[in-house]
Parts: sequence; structure tokens; C-alpha cells
Amino acid sequence: MAKADLEVMTRISRSVHAALFGAILAVLGAASAGAETPDPPVPLFTSSEPLELRIEAPWRRLRREAEERGPYEAELHLTGNGDGPTVLPLTVEKRGKTRQQLCTMPPIRLRFDEDEVEGSLFEGNRAIKVVTHCESGSRYEQYYVLEMLAYQFYNRITELSFRVRPVSLTYHDSERNRSDGPRFAFLIEDDRLVGNRHGLDKLEVTEVSPSRFSALQASRFALFQYLIGNTDFSPLSSFEGDCCHNAKLIGEDSLEPVHPVPYDFDSSGWVDAHYAMAPKQLPISDVRQRLFRGFCVHNEGLEPARQEFLAVRDELFAIVEAEARLSLRNVGGAIRYLEDFYEVMEDDRKFEGRITEKCRS
Repeated sequence: MAKADLEVMTRISRSVHAALFGAILAVLGAASAGAETPDPPVPLFTSSEPLELRIEAPWRRLRREAEERGPYEAELHLTGNGDGPTVLPLTVEKRGKTRQQLCTMPPIRLRFDEDEVEGSLFEGNRAIKVVTHCESGSRYEQYYVLEMLAYQFYNRITELSFRVRPVSLTYHDSERNRSDGPRFAFLIEDDRLVGNRHGLDKLEVTEVSPSRFSALQASRFALFQYLIGNTDFSPLSSFEGDCCHNAKLIGEDSLEPVHPVPYDFDSSGWVDAHYAMAPKQLPISDVRQRLFRGFCVHNEGLEPARQEFLAVRDELFAIVEAEARLSLRNVGGAIRYLEDFYEVMEDDRKFEGRITEKCRS
């Protein structure tokens, strides 16, 4: 068989596997939804087409004042986004910890009155996280384009994930009548909405045991973190009280399983931000080094999760290759980083040595 024909057959086989896994996951998702009927996704996150937005707020005051001084009254202006209201009242506030210290423009959260956004593209949303540009310069924009792609990767692995929407955002200072932008940013679906899509709840707990996670979902979570070279997370607890560190939990109160949903990937090797540092307590010296951080109790889920990642291999490479906002240099680096991951996924011996045997007891 010619090499070209073999490549075509391989691509078709992967597509068939992806379709079969998708069907299986749909059945499993429906079975695990419990008594509640899942809600359809809100309109804002049913598309990945970029939006053009302008937010009028006292931006200089927000940047300079302490976090607890918010929220600030604001207006959101939608440009060329179809029917419905085009000016929406809201409040904006700072969020996050590390990036507030590192960035001139911190990440922000938008809060809406659901009645005020009814009939608009933002209908159904109460709170939306926005990942902003942090600082001026293309380097920072590249960081957050890569971070957005990480969310899109996990969307291909499981529906139990945060959806995102890219935006071209202009920041108009309402007190100084000055504008900054447009700049790249992206919106992140609220964890309440992730739960609603599956008939599940956002869980408010301080910590959780690994035994409450399903082996398959926990293995997906851990292999994804390995894919992007991320160790800055804990699905069990938080350093600051509320569970969990860079993961949200959804499920049914007091019932199993609990599902960890990852977010905040700027400290990953995939993004490779200049300010990211490997944790001193781990046996790695650089964030680009991968280290598997799954739990041994979930090892029975590793092989089916591995097959899911293999089934979407071509889709993940296509996401990178189609991202026009990435520089050619970063496209090349991202492709190589993905290739390194799939070398482990496709080799039984490497998978055993770098994944299965590295689990945490």
C-alpha cells in the first residue's frame, strides 16, 4: 500500500474512533445526569467566532485601586453581533491572584443582571471571566492565545469542560474618555453553566477525596494536565480555603462521582510564560518538563482515557494549525510540544513508564 493511501486510511480510522467515543460519551453523560434535566448551552458559548466588544468602565481606577474596591459600574457595547440589545449594563471587577501582581491589566470578571441581558447574545449569563492582555506587546497576546487553545483542546476530550469565546476588546475609560485597543481577550463560561449543561450542580466544598472521582474522568483530567505540561493545580483542595486550586467541581451534592473541571493554564509548559516557574517541591526544573500527577486509585481509567486522546489527535493539531493569531514560531513550537505528548500516548512502554508508573498513591 502506498504511503499516501496508508495516511488516508489512518486518518479515516481515527475519525471513526472519534465518532464512536463521542457516541459512547453522549450515552454515559445522559445516564449520569441524574434527576435534573440538562439545560442547553447559552448562546454566547455555542460559537467560537470572535466577537467585537467595547466595555466602558473606570479602567484606570480599577487597575490602580485595591481588589476590594470593586465592582465598578460599566456598559458593554456589542458591535455587529446580530439582533437583540447592543448596549448592556454590567459591573466589572478584578479577579485572580498571581496575575494581579504581575499584570498592568489584570484578569477581570463581568457580572450581569439576567433580566437586563434577556434577548441578547449574553442571555443566561450572570458572571463571565475574561482573560485579558496583561501587558502591552505581542508576547503577552501569544501567551493567552495559547491558553485559549488549551481550553479548546479539553473541549474536544470531554463536554465536562469550560467553553471559551475569543473577543476583540476595546477598553474605554468612562472617566477619562480614552480608549485602549482593540486587544485580544477571551471569555470563559461560568462553572454554573457547565453544570447546567449536564444536569449537575456547582459544588461548594473545601476539599474532596480522590475516591469520589470516577476513574475515567479523573484520568482525562490528569492526562490533559500532562498534555499541556501543567502542575499548577489540585483537584482535591486549595491553598486558600475553597476547593479547588485551578479546578472547579461539579456533580450532585453528597453523591458520587464528582467531576473536576480544569482552568487557568498560564503556568503550563504549553503557554510557557516567562513568569511561570516549576514548583520547588516537584522533581522538575522547568515548566516545559512534563510530570504526570494523576492518582493510582484511578489507573483503571487511564487506558480508555488514553484512547480518547488518541482519537482526537488530528483535531488537536488542526486547532493549532488553524489559529491565525499565533505567530509562525509559536505554531511550530506548539506542534512539537504536541508531538512529544503523542510519542508517549502512542508507545506502550513510554506510557507505562511515564504515566502509569508515575501515579500518586
